[in-house]
Parts: sequence; C-alpha cells; structure tokens
Amino acid sequence: MSNKNAAMAAFFIAQGPWLNIIRSGLCRKARLIIPLAFLKGMSTIDNNYPAEYRSYLIYSVYNLFNIVFNRFIYCEVMDMKGNLKITRLSDAERERKISIVSGIGVAANILLSIIKAIAGVWSGSAALISDAVNNLTDSASSLVTIIGTKLASKQPDEEHPFGHKRGEYLTSLAIGIIILMTGLQSLFHSAENIYYGTQPEFTVLTLGVIGFSILVKVFLSSYTINVGRETCSGALIASGQDARNDIYLSIGTLVSSLLYMFVHINVDAWMGVIISLFVTRVGILILLEISGKLLGERIPDSLAAGIYQKVNSAPFILGSYDLVLNNYGPGKYIGSINVELDKDTTVGEIYPLLHHLQDEIERIYHVYIVFGVYAVHYEDPQSKVVVRALNEFKKNHKECLNFHGVDIFHKNKCVYIDITLIYGCNREKLKWEAETLIEKTLPGYHAHVTIDTEFSNSRFTKSKGRE
Repeated sequence: MSNKNAAMAAFFIAQGPWLNIIRSGLCRKARLIIPLAFLKGMSTIDNNYPAEYRSYLIYSVYNLFNIVFNRFIYCEVMDMKGNLKITRLSDAERERKISIVSGIGVAANILLSIIKAIAGVWSGSAALISDAVNNLTDSASSLVTIIGTKLASKQPDEEHPFGHKRGEYLTSLAIGIIILMTGLQSLFHSAENIYYGTQPEFTVLTLGVIGFSILVKVFLSSYTINVGRETCSGALIASGQDARNDIYLSIGTLVSSLLYMFVHINVDAWMGVIISLFVTRVGILILLEISGKLLGERIPDSLAAGIYQKVNSAPFILGSYDLVLNNYGPGKYIGSINVELDKDTTVGEIYPLLHHLQDEIERIYHVYIVFGVYAVHYEDPQSKVVVRALNEFKKNHKECLNFHGVDIFHKNKCVYIDITLIYGCNREKLKWEAETLIEKTLPGYHAHVTIDTEFSNSRFTKSKGRE
C-alpha cells in the first residue's frame, strides 16, 4: 500500500462508521487489533506527507484509543444534577417512556385519591383526606409532565432556534406550584379539625386502604425514579420522589389510625398538619431547584471536568480556559471555550483538528461548543519573563485564580493577558496592579489585561505550554 493510500485509509477509518462499529460492541480482540493496524498504517507515512494531514491522522488514532480504552460504547449524557449517564435513548424513545410512566402515574394516583377520599369522608379522618388530596395533585403532576414533555420535544424553529427543552423546567415549576398549593390547603383543613376537635372513625377497611396505598406507592416511586434517571427527566424524578414521600406520609396516617383504634389517642388532625407541612416543604424545594436553573446556574463540575479533560487531551492544544455554557434544557448546552495554540500554527493546520474535537464533545456530552483562540509563544524569552512575574502575582494575590493567553506583540509594543479572578474582589484595583507589574517587567511595553469571570470551575483548567 502506498504512503498516500495508507494515510487516507487510516483517516477514513478513524473518522467514519468504523468508530460506531467499535462502540456498538466488537469483540475485545477486534478492538485491540484495529488500533494496532492503525499504528502499522501510520508507520508507513513518511515526512513528505503534508504536516497538517499527519497531525490530523495522529490525533484521530489518539482519539480512537481514547474511545476504546474509556469504553465510550454508548452515548454519554448529563442528568439533572450534572452527573455523567450512559444511554442509547433517542428523543422519540425518551418521550415515549416518560409519557408511559406519567400515564401510569395519573391512573394510579386518581384511583388512590378516589379510594382515600371515600374512606376519609366516611371515617372523618383529616389525615386520610389530606392524603387523598395529595394523591390528586400527584396525578395532576404526572399529567403536567406528559404535556411538558410533548412541548419540550418539539423541534427548533425560527422563533425558538435553541429548541423547546426548557419547557421541562417549566413543567417542574408547575409541579412545584401544584404541590405547594396542595400542602397549604391541606394544612388549613387540618388546622380547622384541630380547632373544632373533629373525632375520626377508623375501621379495618380504613387500614386496608392505607396499606394498599403504601404498596402502590412503593412500586410507583421506584418505577418512576428509575425511568426518570434512565431518561434524565427532572420532572419524572421529582414525581417519583414525591411518590416516595407519600409512602412515609401514608405510614404516618397508618400510625395515627392504629393509635386511635387501640389506645384511643386522637393525633389524626396533628398528623394531617405534619403531612401538610411535609408536602409544602417538597413543593418549596422543587421551586427553589428549578428557579435556580431558570435564573442561570454554574455548570456542574463533572461536566466542566469532562470537557476540559477532553480538550486538554488534544496534543495540539497548549491550554484551555473560560468554559462558558448556556443551558437550554436537560442535557442541552451551547457555549464556548478558549484554547491556547502555538503562534506559528496556521489556520489550515488547526481547523480540521478543532472541527473534529468539536464533533467529539457534542457526541460525548451533547454540548455544542465553539472555540476561541489565544495565539501564544511561551518559548519566547520575554514571554517567559512575563509568565514568571504573573506567577509571582498569582502567588501574592489569592483573588487570582489563573492567568492565560499571554501574547506579546513586539511591533506595537503591547502585551495581552487574561486573568481570572474570584467573585467579590476589587477587579479594577487588581487589573491596575497586574498592568503596572507587567509594564515594570517589560519597560516600553503597554499592558492590556482582560479580567475574566469564573463561569465554570477554574480548577480544571490547564496550561501545558507553561509546564
């Protein structure tokens, strides 16, 4: 095989459907043989082959090893808390599963609500009536989840180019409001029973209803949470957690029933207050969590660490900083990252490498990311002097998290540097101190310092160029 044919074969295999075959589960021997075959093919490429293609091929083989040894056999996505999760579900399959589970939740909770309401009215139990109302809100929550998932699954359009996945956050917000209002209404009803001294009448039938409710909720909570985690649906997980809370609440109702039947101690209304407060607390927690997502939170550390690690693994990148991601729904992020590149690297050499890295990040993390570039030359003697001065600046100022993008333009006597600072510090003062330090270090040069915000955890940043 000629040098050119060997190179192109390695290129197309590294970039094409062969990777999907490996991910889908080739035998272990095959997964080891193919990289070895790549290495053999690479060894036939002589130095006369264009440098940009050699570097692209080397990085493709390097990336293949990364895929094989890290077992990226399935598609990795993020759950609501930012933890990496592996799934093969398409959007249509995800929507179908969420709708089925939510439909089961609606039917089960309506059935329980009717049974408990009848038993509660017949026995005069405030706790049982509160529990019935709670089940009714659970069914409403499941119904809202179905509607919200349908809306969130709509494709992007001209008015909503980023898609509709944020609709799931609105769904969770609606569920939180429903649960909160239900808790407050039940609290008012239980307080009335305490004031008027209502006496409940529990029977064996009442106990049977409560026991049946507990069994149904045990199944429903486990099933809903498991599918919620599988589909990375925050609304479904919230519904499952609410169902799990109902188990404890029903146990409380059961305890109040047994106390009244066997020792004639009436704590039913007080138990209704406890249940109502518990339900209210769940609603408040859901609203706080979702409001944080709608207002804008810093991305999870696990996601930031994964992206930084992936970017830093590319041999042509000297450093990576300033990861900024905007969330547009569960598992959907769009943003940017700045990378340091050698100043002598040409656009033609670096473009295919960055394009491939962009595709890999989107495949692994479902994040669409664009790259900003710092052109650096840390082997330059004057750059080394500036880096030493900035290292001393960072050591003396705990507010300084990192510095990067050190670039000296000798023609116009300018030094450009970015510095990341913590929140709450005097940014203008620290900027002035850094610029003054640089101008003293390089007399005759003018310093331009840009202060960066720590949008994601900066401890995952890395500068290989200064090591």
